[in-house]
Amino acid sequence: MTKNKYLFNSLWLLLLGMSPLSFAGDECNLPAKANLETTKRYIQCLDTVIVKAKQVQNTWIMKRQYELSKIEEETGNTQVSLLFNRSITDHEKYTDSSCQLRYMLQSPNATQAAINYKLCEITLINQFTNVLKAAL
Repeated sequence: MTKNKYLFNSLWLLLLGMSPLSFAGDECNLPAKANLETTKRYIQCLDTVIVKAKQVQNTWIMKRQYELSKIEEETGNTQVSLLFNRSITDHEKYTDSSCQLRYMLQSPNATQAAINYKLCEITLINQFTNVLKAAL
């Protein structure tokens, strides 16, 4: 048991090292008069931010799942993890639908629609991560 706890704590510290603080220098900027190549690089930068935000979010999801498994062991209440997993699935559906709406509102301008979708996704991922960071 102590070996597993040591392993978990080591993994947690490693993942914490990949927190938003380590990505503080990553910013995506789109100049007012951007050409096609600049816009393409901006969208790629947004993709990188999304990947990093999802990594941080997954770290917090894993932490909460671990904590909830410990609570289940102590109390015998197996509903907690089911509800938590459902909340994650529901949030993913909400993010997809909400950002698709923003995409559709910008159509037929596919470039601006893609940018709005990605910005929406970043915002909602970060909001959910902040919710996960709140104490249980």
